Amino acid sequence: MKRNASYEPLVYAILICTGIVFGLFWNKLVHKDALNADTKIEQVIGLVESEYVDSVSQSEIEEKAIRELLSSFDPHSVYIPYQYVETASQDLKGGFDGIGIEFFMHNDTPNVVRVLKDGPAKSAGIQPGDRILLVDTLSLIGLSNSEIIDAIKGRKNTSFVGTIFRPFTGKTIEQTIERGTVKTPSVYASLIDEQTIYVKIEHFAEKTHTEFVSQVKKLLKGKDIKYVVLDLRNNPGGYLQTAISLLNEFVDGNDMLAYTQSKSGKRREYKATKGGLCADMELACLVNNRSASASEIVSGAIQDLDRGVVLGSRTYGKGLVQETFQLTDGSQIRLTVSRYYIPSGRSIQKPYDDEGYQELDSQALKKVGIQYETKNGRFVKSEGGITPDISLPIETYENYIKTSEYAAQLIDSHVENWLELTPEAWSESKEVSAQISQSLQDSTHYYQTVKHRLVYQLYGIEVAYAQNAYTDKSILRAVTELREPTVLLNP
Repeated sequence: MKRNASYEPLVYAILICTGIVFGLFWNKLVHKDALNADTKIEQVIGLVESEYVDSVSQSEIEEKAIRELLSSFDPHSVYIPYQYVETASQDLKGGFDGIGIEFFMHNDTPNVVRVLKDGPAKSAGIQPGDRILLVDTLSLIGLSNSEIIDAIKGRKNTSFVGTIFRPFTGKTIEQTIERGTVKTPSVYASLIDEQTIYVKIEHFAEKTHTEFVSQVKKLLKGKDIKYVVLDLRNNPGGYLQTAISLLNEFVDGNDMLAYTQSKSGKRREYKATKGGLCADMELACLVNNRSASASEIVSGAIQDLDRGVVLGSRTYGKGLVQETFQLTDGSQIRLTVSRYYIPSGRSIQKPYDDEGYQELDSQALKKVGIQYETKNGRFVKSEGGITPDISLPIETYENYIKTSEYAAQLIDSHVENWLELTPEAWSESKEVSAQISQSLQDSTHYYQTVKHRLVYQLYGIEVAYAQNAYTDKSILRAVTELREPTVLLNP
């Protein structure tokens, strides 16, 4: 027994040495396998997966690499994970699955700004001003906007129990809310007067052109319409073909409306067709710094063809065209494949680098802008976005936040009483006007924007746009320009 025991240290030493040698051999084998991959990308992924200090799966590495790769090219080439593919395009499809609310963060809590009519939240009795505290057992307090949206949204026919605090009553209630499909129109049209139509385009979705034709035809019945104000402010764009179809309603002929061109020189042209619904009307188009992409094609073509007057502030400056490619796992990439150009031949794309868009001041724009001619010989520049024919003040983000805060305070104090009034009665009420003025105190210059915001929250976007057409200074300036033009050459 003693003799056998004397061999144990030697046996253990041999086993340990064998383990070390095998470990070194295996490590070398793994390294060799990773470094023998076909490409550098595969080599790096293999090394990270096998050697990185924390556990990282190959799919995680690939997704991070794809995001970084695409974002380094331009600001609009993006990767969409498979679980977000459906929601990424829902707005452009004319609806989304959810409960139908708009909210903003107020003291770290989601504050319901608007409840969409015919949506699940409306049916469940949710009101403007409600604070959503919990979705089932998940607290929303302090979460980011995207985290809150992920918690509230979901597939239709699923539900959650919402814990709601209602400031006007001071009570907290629990309400089961079933998710459904919420329709989101993109066109809102109304009459400003017997001769003038106002049309607001939210974005260029699949059904935008159909909605436009349907609503405008209703307004044209029995009317001698001579003027139209097209409002593209805050319009982020959408489908290029939809923008072209809408443009066709304002022209009559075979003018070039836009064209795209790829790096190979492949060019696709979009030309006008005859018989536009509004081709004989005088046209004014409103834009601002949040009008982008397809809305810049429309406003740029209106300017280049001298079809109408463009008013507002310089637009965003997105002149890149993305195409969607489906990957094998259901995810997608939206890759920039070409640039688009408007009728004069100018691009509206503003400069960008690895860090995103470069903001150019007015002096820099004067130096870099290349001069082009419109159809009637006016000079315009390619300087990143569309520079309007008539410049108008724009609402700053700070003003938007301040307006939202004033509106939130008023909703908290008066929403139950106000909801009993019709939109007309509310707008004409002297008591309501006094309540708004009292809340604003020394900031009465916000009165009109706060009142518009309140109409939007209480009665919906359609009523808000229709009423705003009578009070918005930019819209009124556009109407004046239509009747007494100052900037366009005579055709």
